[in-house]
Amino acid sequence: MDKKKVTASIKKFLEKTAELVRKAADKISRGNVYGKLVIFIGFLLLVPVCAAFFTADLKYAPAFLIPALFAVVSGAVVGICAKQKNDVEREWQSPLRRDSAPVLFAWLFALILGAAPFIIGGQLRPFHALFESVSGWTTTGLTLSDVENMPKVFLFYRSFMQYCGGLGFILMVNMLVQGKQEVNLFNAEGHPDRIMPNLRKTSRAIFLLYNGFLAGGVVSYVVFGMNFFEAACHAMSALSTAGFSTRADSIGAFGSLGIEIVTSVLMLAGATNFAVLLLVVKGKLKRVFAVSEIRFMLVLLASFSIFIAAYNSATDGSGAPFFRELHNAVFAVITSFSTTGFTIADYYSWQPPALFLLFILMIIGGGAGSTAGGVKLFRVHILLKAAVSGAGKRLRPSNKITRLKYNKVQGKYLIDSETVSETLGFTASYLFILFAGTLLVALFNPDADLFRSMFEFASALGTVGISNGLTAASNTPTLIVEMIGMILGRLEIFIVFVGIYSLVMKVSKTEYRIRKTSL
Repeated sequence: MDKKKVTASIKKFLEKTAELVRKAADKISRGNVYGKLVIFIGFLLLVPVCAAFFTADLKYAPAFLIPALFAVVSGAVVGICAKQKNDVEREWQSPLRRDSAPVLFAWLFALILGAAPFIIGGQLRPFHALFESVSGWTTTGLTLSDVENMPKVFLFYRSFMQYCGGLGFILMVNMLVQGKQEVNLFNAEGHPDRIMPNLRKTSRAIFLLYNGFLAGGVVSYVVFGMNFFEAACHAMSALSTAGFSTRADSIGAFGSLGIEIVTSVLMLAGATNFAVLLLVVKGKLKRVFAVSEIRFMLVLLASFSIFIAAYNSATDGSGAPFFRELHNAVFAVITSFSTTGFTIADYYSWQPPALFLLFILMIIGGGAGSTAGGVKLFRVHILLKAAVSGAGKRLRPSNKITRLKYNKVQGKYLIDSETVSETLGFTASYLFILFAGTLLVALFNPDADLFRSMFEFASALGTVGISNGLTAASNTPTLIVEMIGMILGRLEIFIVFVGIYSLVMKVSKTEYRIRKTSL
């Protein structure tokens, strides 16, 4: 056989294959958004396969390859075969209803698929694997895993889930593929600010910022004595304000002041709006401290830390120096309001007043557009300003019109009645869910007191991850309630309910069309 003919045939075959792949990729990129999201999630599950080479855990590679290939193939089929619905046909729908369904679908798909590696790899039972997946992607950090005996590749996978969940699937997809609907989905996933002229540049800038802090965190951890593997895992978890650790005793297991300081800095970075972080990197600190959210955060950090340190110093009887009490208090305050959940002490052994302040911080949460959960600093700040202004008008009646303002990176904004109404509506919904979840957890755990139940569910709803031991000893109904809380907290409540409604309506219409066609 002529070698030249064989070579030419192989070359022709490869060229045709490459052309088919290119056409398929082009159809997918212009095709159904659900297919694109499924493919992307599949590719994310391939990353731990690469990590398995470095952790000497190649025998667990199939645990990630199988669900990854399933996602890529099924997503490609959907992306190529399903037509993207024309936006003109959906103009009458509200933006939230129009865009919430794909976002919710992507997250639910990732939560379910993310459990598969734990099951296939024989690490967790199916339900516990689902809980671990939900806790990971939503950056919560509550865990049912025995991390001291878990293979390294799965420890990496847990942190990697949190790293991706902190950024958000839509943001990462927007760096690669961008269309009109992706722009809307970006807003629906909870990214309020534009820090660059267009969305793709915004996504890439956030990604670079995120990874810049990640690299700095890894290097700093290594300098203070962590090995590279644990440094990478903890940097991903700290920056995503998540809280999964490679140690059962979390950050406290290292007993290093330097490691605790690095963790605090990373948690603060993760809890800060990306637009503010860009100003920090550019050295525009005057504009940073002019942002209302940052000033409010600093007031909370200082006042709560000093009070907790002083109270613990006066009541714990351990004789620990005030500096150590202050350091423990600062770390506890940062890990609580950033909704990270790393620990350096047994916080639940603290006296109720100090513990209650941590509980309040867990509800408040971090900055808008950050990786943190909770009600968010800007909402609490707006409500406090509105409350003080309302009380002032009643105490000192005047014809003078007071206009409340709120400083963002982009400038000053008026706090009008609509803003107050929306903020109050979200906060009321959050508190209602908190009380309802607390009641359910208390009902399912008769031996737990009410505050313990509320603390644990607030940790789940705020995607915090600090536990008083209730989760590890919980039954299935309690874990289900906590998982629902995690999803609601990460996607900020309304998008979940509207997304469920939109998905149900979409399925109902599809079934109707199928029946109509068959008739």
